Amino acid sequence: MSLLGARPVPGLDALTTTGAAFTLGGALLLPLAAGTSGVGFAPAPASVGLLLAFALVPTAVAYSCYFRGLRSAPAGVGVLMALLEPLTAAVLAAVLLGERLGPSGTAGGLLLGVALVLTARGERGQERARRA
Repeated sequence: MSLLGARPVPGLDALTTTGAAFTLGGALLLPLAAGTSGVGFAPAPASVGLLLAFALVPTAVAYSCYFRGLRSAPAGVGVLMALLEPLTAAVLAAVLLGERLGPSGTAGGLLLGVALVLTARGERGQERARRA
């Protein structure tokens, strides 16, 4: 998804592309979800409103911004930076909710943090080299 988002589709803006991709992805996953765990959605006005709110705000807007940002950064850097989301969620869950990470979760978080720092340093070094 990130590699495709790095190159804009001619004639489509980021929001339309994101909406189409997520709609297609959801449609493809629906039979799998229905066959394994079932789909429990009762289309009442409140649940439809929540579904639309979750689809528009944290998904469509966030991914539109993400794809727009990919235009100015290499896709690899964008994917690595996107991994900040689960890392941030894990840290916030530990700090605010008292959740505990196991040894492998802690090691993964540390490796991800180190990778992000090294990526940021590498990008700065490449930028300085281009200017010189």
